Amino acid sequence: MFLKTKRKKYKKKEKSKVAGDKALAHADRRLRAFEADDEMGGLDNLDQPVVKNVYYRARQFYAPKYEKQENVENRTDFRNTIYWNPNVEIGYSGKKTIEFYASDDITSFRTTVEGIGSDGMVGRVEKNFFSQLPFAMSTKIPVEVATEDFVSIPLTLKNNTDGPLGGVITITSPDGLKEMEKVPSVQTIMPGKAKTIYLDYKVLDKIGYGDFTISFKACGLGDAFTQTIRIVPKGFPVQTSFSAQEVEKEYEFEINKMVNGSLKATFAAYPNVVNDLMKGIEGILQEPYGCFEQTSCTAYPNAMVLDYLKTTDSKDTKTLAKATDLLDRGYKRLTSFEASEKGYEWFGANPGHEGLTAYGIMEFMDMKKAGQAVDQKMLDRTSTWLMSHKDGKGGFAREKHAYHDFGRISDDILNAYIVYALAEGGYTDIKKEFETSYKKAVDSKDPYMLAMMTNAAYSLKENSKGDEALKTLISKQDKDGGFNGLTHSITYSQGQSLYIETTSLAIMAMLKAPAKSAAELTKAVQYLVSTRSGSGVFSSTQGTILALKALTEYAKASKKTTEDGTIAIYVDGKKVIEKNYKAGDNTAITADGLEQFISGEGKHTVKVKYIGVKTPLPYSLAINWSTSLPNSDKECNIDLKTKLASTTANVGETVRLTATISNKKDIEVPSTMAIIGIPAGFSIQPWQLKELQEKKVFDYYEIKGNNVAVYYRGMAAKAVKEINLDLKAEMPGEYDAPASAAYLYYTNEFKTWSGTNKITIKKATS
Repeated sequence: MFLKTKRKKYKKKEKSKVAGDKALAHADRRLRAFEADDEMGGLDNLDQPVVKNVYYRARQFYAPKYEKQENVENRTDFRNTIYWNPNVEIGYSGKKTIEFYASDDITSFRTTVEGIGSDGMVGRVEKNFFSQLPFAMSTKIPVEVATEDFVSIPLTLKNNTDGPLGGVITITSPDGLKEMEKVPSVQTIMPGKAKTIYLDYKVLDKIGYGDFTISFKACGLGDAFTQTIRIVPKGFPVQTSFSAQEVEKEYEFEINKMVNGSLKATFAAYPNVVNDLMKGIEGILQEPYGCFEQTSCTAYPNAMVLDYLKTTDSKDTKTLAKATDLLDRGYKRLTSFEASEKGYEWFGANPGHEGLTAYGIMEFMDMKKAGQAVDQKMLDRTSTWLMSHKDGKGGFAREKHAYHDFGRISDDILNAYIVYALAEGGYTDIKKEFETSYKKAVDSKDPYMLAMMTNAAYSLKENSKGDEALKTLISKQDKDGGFNGLTHSITYSQGQSLYIETTSLAIMAMLKAPAKSAAELTKAVQYLVSTRSGSGVFSSTQGTILALKALTEYAKASKKTTEDGTIAIYVDGKKVIEKNYKAGDNTAITADGLEQFISGEGKHTVKVKYIGVKTPLPYSLAINWSTSLPNSDKECNIDLKTKLASTTANVGETVRLTATISNKKDIEVPSTMAIIGIPAGFSIQPWQLKELQEKKVFDYYEIKGNNVAVYYRGMAAKAVKEINLDLKAEMPGEYDAPASAAYLYYTNEFKTWSGTNKITIKKATS
């Protein structure tokens, strides 16, 4: 298919005859997922066995809204998937006209049409079309580069006219890219020809984002585009973070083997809980967020924002509008994880997971309370599915054929969590299950179970039982104010995440009690605030959600009076920043660029001091840098080794990157993740990732920047997984791959790091 195009955002019409005209030989095979090379492709190819009549859920792709055709002087829209419609209905004519805007890319596009005819047969057809301009530029600009990389960006100028074309090229590069050789500004391209020039840069020690803009103008013709480049430090990341809510406190840290230019130090104080919630969302967005629970961590806090703003009669219409929009988008993505056999699972595969489904019901109910339009039919069928798992003995039966590796979660923990979540969601037809789990919690004296059952008791109006359980729970409070579970949580969290989850549940339980335990509550809140990382999260996603929920409820209950104040920050004994704030300020109080006051490697101190206040604001302090030495944690149960097959390649060749992931334990472990760094000059082969997933080399994958995140529901004892990725050399230069890491998702404070050698891509020879 050929479509004549113009230099503007334009509509395209195409007609395709579908449904029954071209039946596939095997009508009972699965309907294949749309094969566009989108970045989230791996998350929707479910690992279900091939059976008849199994289809995939509708997928969603970002599409900007263009109100009309427009001349575009600067191309910025480079989506891979430009149109996706999972519900095209065709009448008796067998034809349908669809309209959509193409992207700004000057390239060829593939149209894939698949459907089912009225006779039940499956049809499929593919057509290609392309777009072009009288004059066009094409290039490949990396989305991310590392300090000390050398990058050679190929820029092709193409003259599609019948006469010579001379013009002026203008290049604006980010401050972090140093031009190695000046490119002549005047360029001439002969008729019907293309010219390729190389833009050579060295990546400096200037961490952050910058826009790379190229434009060419000649005789009324021209082209231009802008792409954002991220500069990251080479080496292995280190983060030291401190959080508290004290009038004055000093912290000590030490920097060793630091990569030049990698040090960043930032401070943030939060005048109200909305700042807390928004900071948590921002922190989570820095990590992969492909599964149901990770998506929850970007969606659920928005429900808390709306609930808090409505409870406090806030007039902050801007935040209300933003949170409402984000909540709606998050809700729609969350519902896509519903399993075809009902219930919810981390990636939407069958069978659903009982505990995660209970969590989902609680989340959807909270979203509903916040004003989100929640599909009641979905809620009803989900709760019916979960209730159907009652075993008649006061517990819930598990799906026996489940292939997720959460089988090590004890029945007592699973049952207690389901009861807690259903009670929080407003379901009361769980009296027998509550009585059974309540007795287990009291007998075991496990703070995690006790906290859940105390919450459930108060939600179910069983106040006397709630008081009894709370009394036992408070007796288990640690000296630092926190509460720790005895074994594990619903997600098999242990370590820091279990501590945070249990403390958060305990805080919510104390807030529900008719008689408040003021001293114990204050200590627990102070401990929880101190566990926040510099990026705004609280360990795992489950820990972050529960912590934010607990702090939101505490903020609503405490009704603190705000006051004017001053924050002074000292580095190595010298005051370097002073920030004043007023009562009623709504925005976070931040201080960036503190690294300029930290003089190199060695031991340093940072002190935060509030002046003229009775109640200091909660705050977090993050100090990040990269080191030349991998800082793997001995406590991490997962080992990782990465290796490139070669240190040189020519443009167009492939180089194999091998990642070997091992379970160091002689027992199975759940929720294993590996984030594999890809050198900037290379591209990943999407078809290969899909093939590896189908072969069960990993369960799911996600592409984020120059990293591929792979997910395992779990790994067997001493299991070893080898992932071979054939990377295509795209841009000449010398590159370091981002550091790769492996860890257990719910014990993410412990990571194993691995790196590869620098690799050189040679320019193509003519």
